[in-house]
Amino acid sequence: MRDAIDQYLEDVLCYADLAAADERGTRAELAEHVHLLVESSPNSHPTEVYAMLTDQFGNPKIVGRAISAAKGRVRTYFKKTVRKLPLRIGIALVLAFGVRHSIAEAFYVAGNGVAPMIPLGSRVLVYKLAHSFDPGDVVVYHLANGENLLGIIQHQCETGGWRIERNAGAAKEVQIVATQDIVGRVFLNTR
Repeated sequence: MRDAIDQYLEDVLCYADLAAADERGTRAELAEHVHLLVESSPNSHPTEVYAMLTDQFGNPKIVGRAISAAKGRVRTYFKKTVRKLPLRIGIALVLAFGVRHSIAEAFYVAGNGVAPMIPLGSRVLVYKLAHSFDPGDVVVYHLANGENLLGIIQHQCETGGWRIERNAGAAKEVQIVATQDIVGRVFLNTR
């Protein structure tokens, strides 16, 4: 008899599709009413009990949908969405930090090292997975002091590094940068 009551309640709540807190309250209230109805019945076989509940209390589909409408479908939707929101935010943050760390990162251009191609105050997006460069590519590279600079690739040196040119006032500044010190190639510019 207990199995028939539990099955009936599961069927009703499946159609109701409520938020967890609402489902617990509704289950307790329905269970109380259903137990009172079953106690007054002489039937004890689970199939007969389920049929009696369906006949006297109502079809689980109809009862479940009525409960859903009474609780408010929009309210239930928002409750479920709010419950899942921390998980979704967590996943988005992990993905964002993962992409930033390994694939692409935004940099602020604090100097005129590659002006007029990329002017002072721009933001650039750097593709970190680039390992081969062509002359004329704009790259971001690390200096020994941890500073990041933008430069234009001139050519690859025989030592394995890259000859990078930057604007330095009226003159051009040329540096040889090791491949491991290059962060990546600029592929998007805000200006």
